[in-house]
Amino acid sequence: MDLEQATQLEPLGDGRYGVDLRREFAIGGDKPNGGYMLACLGSAAVGAATEAGADHPHPVATGVQYRLSPNLGPATIETEVARVGRSASQVSARLLQDELTVVAAQFTLGRLSEGSAPYWGSVAAVELAPIGECIGFGGTGGRPVNGTELLFDPRHSLQLGPDGPSGNGRGELRAWFRLEGDRPIDPVALLYVCDAMPPATFTVVQTGWVPTLDLTAYVRAVPALGPLRLRFRTQIIQDGFADETCEVWDSTDRLVAQSTQMCALRLPS
Repeated sequence: MDLEQATQLEPLGDGRYGVDLRREFAIGGDKPNGGYMLACLGSAAVGAATEAGADHPHPVATGVQYRLSPNLGPATIETEVARVGRSASQVSARLLQDELTVVAAQFTLGRLSEGSAPYWGSVAAVELAPIGECIGFGGTGGRPVNGTELLFDPRHSLQLGPDGPSGNGRGELRAWFRLEGDRPIDPVALLYVCDAMPPATFTVVQTGWVPTLDLTAYVRAVPALGPLRLRFRTQIIQDGFADETCEVWDSTDRLVAQSTQMCALRLPS
């Protein structure tokens, strides 16, 4: 089960879609990854806008709140198209399970051009060790079962010890991301990529689950073919909350996505 298959939806009519939240994209074995759920919601938003006559297949700006942590298995997505415009459309989408809204998102959709370059400005691509020298999560080299692969720069990675994951104390992870078979990565899949990394806080302090509360993501360009570079970092951990920022560059060193999220964590006593 790969990412494209796992985000396929069943149209139910009236802007509603059925989705099966897959175990291959679970955290800790039984809870779906936040970026995976966001990609499902993004796919529904694009579908709803298309049905309303929009020609905007790319989620250029997204804001999402994670209210409850759903279980794996069947869920429903409800959408509402707020506006179909010439350059952008706006759609709200919410994920429901057991008649409760567990995730709610707002999308601004547009159309990005392949191969486009910034009119002004740039963000330099992060330096990474060659992909052949990078390692899987916790120092492993195996591929996960969901058709995606994260390969960490050994200088900016996590190690798995008897007390859990730990890092270099810098609050930053760096990794390559690619799909199995080096398949192209589309803008909806970038919503998953923005939250595909383990918590950057693990490099600073060992805690339990670090749930995302709010996340904002921007998709800036259609990625060129090839692996992506990711930098995921936290700047401040305070009063039980932490920020985490993700930057994503494609194989031509263009910034293609960026996100910022606020997470909760329980510091050890």
